[in-house]
Amino acid sequence: MPNASKVSRSPAWLSHIWHLPDKMHWMDPLPAPHRRGIIVAVVVILLAFLWPAPSPQRAPVTPLQSGSEGTEVPLQANIADDFPQSSSTQGDSRGQWRNYTIASGQTLAQLFRDNNLPVNDVFAMAQVEGSDKPLSTLNAGQRVKIRLNAAGVVTGLTLESAGREILFTRQADGSFIRAQ
Repeated sequence: MPNASKVSRSPAWLSHIWHLPDKMHWMDPLPAPHRRGIIVAVVVILLAFLWPAPSPQRAPVTPLQSGSEGTEVPLQANIADDFPQSSSTQGDSRGQWRNYTIASGQTLAQLFRDNNLPVNDVFAMAQVEGSDKPLSTLNAGQRVKIRLNAAGVVTGLTLESAGREILFTRQADGSFIRAQ
């Protein structure tokens, strides 16, 4: 009998795995090929879940050059130093003024977030902004001045709306009032 003396070409562990579904009695109603197919599908699904995901590739951010034309929108507000600051505001004990320009589609909350300022201050100012809603209706290119004290706390905000300046000032209790 040449077949009886023939040595098995597959390793014992592979044979054990191949016949593993035969020992699973809860799969008895299914034929053997279906049982093996289910086990292979489970292994493939487990491998798919456990396979490491590639790290996300981020596109390089190029700043919008002044004088260049295009449809690019800056990702955050630019600090503009083109406003001459009077000596009274520079030496003001309540803080230093910083100038920002609103980008297209940017909200005041996004401007604060992008510049690491407390967004809750925007919400506090919005409670007293009035019916003309100057904080909610910002336009691209609009200038906003924010006053920060030495501790980095927002003590004031000025913006131009309809040809006039509107000032929001922090009170001693931490709330804001609309001064103009």
